[in-house]
Amino acid sequence: MLPNYVQYRVELFKHRRDANALRKSEPPDSEQSYESGEMADYVRRWELSEQWRASIQTSYYRRKAESLLVQMPDESDSSFFSRVDWDVHPDEPYYLTPLGLRTVRDLIRAEQKQRRESVGYWFGMAVGLIGAVTGLVSAFKG
Repeated sequence: MLPNYVQYRVELFKHRRDANALRKSEPPDSEQSYESGEMADYVRRWELSEQWRASIQTSYYRRKAESLLVQMPDESDSSFFSRVDWDVHPDEPYYLTPLGLRTVRDLIRAEQKQRRESVGYWFGMAVGLIGAVTGLVSAFKG
């Protein structure tokens, strides 16, 4: 199993490749493509692609929050989560809305900041203690 960030980047790369292929298959902006339904099909596939990207981001932040023991927002709250509209997929997974992404990122950053500050505190204490012991040893030795 790949580390979380590497897995996220690989999934995003695959999505970007598929999105570029979808972009190349865009029908011409003509009346005929609208009447035949090609444009509507393209727009539907593009929206699904964007929902898939949001689902990839949600998976990444969910794994990151889980590793930091950060509580994710409730999936039933529609301001934080939305659902993928797949007619062919029974799961229809949830993905974070822009507000949900912002909230989860802020919670993760706050937890990481707290962990960094606690490590910095203990590191400063250890360096100070080592300096004091070194000073005492040199004072009594000299």
